[in-house]
Amino acid sequence: MSNFSEALVFAASYCSISEHCESEVLSKISRFGLAPEDQKNLIQRLKKENFINEKRFVKAFVNDKFRINKWGRIKIRFLLKQKGIQTEIIDEGLAQIPEPEYHDMIFKLLKEKRPAIKSKNAYELRSKMIRFASGKGFELSAITYCLKELDIADE
Repeated sequence: MSNFSEALVFAASYCSISEHCESEVLSKISRFGLAPEDQKNLIQRLKKENFINEKRFVKAFVNDKFRINKWGRIKIRFLLKQKGIQTEIIDEGLAQIPEPEYHDMIFKLLKEKRPAIKSKNAYELRSKMIRFASGKGFELSAITYCLKELDIADE
């Protein structure tokens, strides 16, 4: 049982430092060699004591990845799904991004990137800008809206 106690102290400390989801905590405590039932009990205890709160984690994750990393909803959703977060919680977290701020982010990224893109014509420029913004995880409809605002022809 001492392994369980050590793992609990470690996990509580780990969760106190920053927000983490269940899958991240499970991967960190794997080195303690706990039985699956003990792992489940440890996670339940951490949830009960509010060390793990997936909604709070998603809210912080979405905020950081959007505002700091400048990622779009597609990329953020993909990473949260990889972490085993429920779709409803992901949808709720992504809904916190205001639409005007989302479009402003895309517009700003495209405007900053435009001078660095070498292209022979408007079609090539548009294609490269779409590829760039898609790689950041933004939706095609939002990208094309911002390209129109930047007055990049739809040739």
